[in-house]
Amino acid sequence: MKKVIISCLCVLFLQASVSAQENPFRIGVKFGVPNVAGLSLEYVTPLLDNKLAAALDYSSISIKADGTEVSFSYVELGGNYYFLKEGKGLYGNLSFGRIGFKGSYEDPTFGSGEGNININLINLKLGAKFGNGFYFRPEIGYGVNAGNSELEVKYTDPSTNTTVTEKEEIPGFLSGGAVFNVGFGLSF
Repeated sequence: MKKVIISCLCVLFLQASVSAQENPFRIGVKFGVPNVAGLSLEYVTPLLDNKLAAALDYSSISIKADGTEVSFSYVELGGNYYFLKEGKGLYGNLSFGRIGFKGSYEDPTFGSGEGNININLINLKLGAKFGNGFYFRPEIGYGVNAGNSELEVKYTDPSTNTTVTEKEEIPGFLSGGAVFNVGFGLSF
């Protein structure tokens, strides 16, 4: 039975590969909000007449200066549906994104501390892919907080030398908002 299932899956995969779009893989860079700057990957599947694509975006930035370290990361996983043509032109995107901030400091007067915040977003975007081998891609949309996003801060109180941990709700301006980015890349 296993061999029959594996054989059927292989035949389906080969059929999908043969009928797939000419350049289904895309790799590029994106600049904007909330991803700042990062890597973008996309694969146009043969599903729905080569109009459905899986998409992944990743950004990571770290800065160190004078005993302070701040890092930012963004990961987004979702799908694009191309409305008019196979794998290009106008598309809609539905995705889940996770923003992460971490910071730490070491100061003789104020002691030491660290904090982190993770924000989960559900994004709905409208975009367009222009070009074949080399492409340009603008996107605009909106992201909403997907719950359970909190700010956690740990610091050492220099007067008592005790560690204090505080958890708070994220500030309102970080709970979602406009999404805008521009991407460039290659299709192969």
